[in-house]
Amino acid sequence: MKKRYKIIAFLILAPLAAGTGYYFISPKAVVSNLSNTNYDEFIITLPSSRISFGPVEGQSSNTILFSRQNQPGIGSYSLRNGTTELFGSDFSYEEGSEIGRVLHFTINRSGQVSIDD
Repeated sequence: MKKRYKIIAFLILAPLAAGTGYYFISPKAVVSNLSNTNYDEFIITLPSSRISFGPVEGQSSNTILFSRQNQPGIGSYSLRNGTTELFGSDFSYEEGSEIGRVLHFTINRSGQVSIDD
């Protein structure tokens, strides 16, 4: 009977541990909106990926995991309402370890975006 409980516990805890581990080692993009304004979309373009957050509600933070890029290059981001770009810029996506890498974009109260890599 004890062996059965160990097997059941393993079958429950193993996927949980794998999922948690995957979350912490995967590269991710975080968008924090510090303003009270809602935006339709926040788009991040990386050397080999495109990430879209939408909608971005006021006073919120959202996270998306993305695949490893395996190459340096130029990235860009764009804050949009409808088809109008409100704020956008490019950034350098440097080569290096992508294990646990976090690209953190912050939308301030006036709608300007800053990045912390």
